[in-house]
Amino acid sequence: MTIQRVSISQQIRERLLDRIASGQLLPGDRVVEAEVASEMQTSSIPVREAIRELVAMGILQFAPHRGAWVRQVSLLETIQAFQVRAVLEPLAIQTAAPRLQGKCQLLRQLARQIVEAARQRDFASFQHHNQMFHRAIVEASDNQVLLRVWDSLAFEVRTRFTMDYLTQVDPVAIAREHEPIVAALDRGDAEKAAALLQSHSTELVDYLRVQTNPDHDGPAAPSKQPGKSRRNRIRAH
Repeated sequence: MTIQRVSISQQIRERLLDRIASGQLLPGDRVVEAEVASEMQTSSIPVREAIRELVAMGILQFAPHRGAWVRQVSLLETIQAFQVRAVLEPLAIQTAAPRLQGKCQLLRQLARQIVEAARQRDFASFQHHNQMFHRAIVEASDNQVLLRVWDSLAFEVRTRFTMDYLTQVDPVAIAREHEPIVAALDRGDAEKAAALLQSHSTELVDYLRVQTNPDHDGPAAPSKQPGKSRRNRIRAH
């Protein structure tokens, strides 16, 4: 029973993250426990667990008598998250590389899908496959603590900033940066793969840092006051 409840909680968490990432849930939108439970056809217990986890991750905010609502994720937090990723992923490669040597079929397929999405300028698909690519490397490390920390950075909800980045650079060139990473892992060159992966993340961090310049005119994120927004619902489909 416990395993099943945790599984449902994770599904709800991922569904909420997807809706936040896609803009279906905006900063200030409420996440109503009873409504989510009804629409997911489950009890309130896994919903409460999912909300509690998202609050701990800094994705939702919660206050007594007001419930939970989507929190505005700042650019500075996003920069810090990618800085942490630039350290975590090379660390993961140290133990992932021996497991991935000669077994990079999934990573190679994801790299192709990222390039194809870039060519089509389908940045939603780019982001989706990019997240799968980076997570697959961390998952291959077989370090559950490392994977939990990576997951807690919630890159799904930071896509607005990376979408802006992709419109300002050559997305195909960025997409192709994944190919030499796969090649290095496939031949077991952990040092080369780690260096390429760190450089890949650092380029994005450098771009985002420019956006923190007060003289820089960037797109403003939509925001709402908690409790005054429409009630978005999570659909179980």
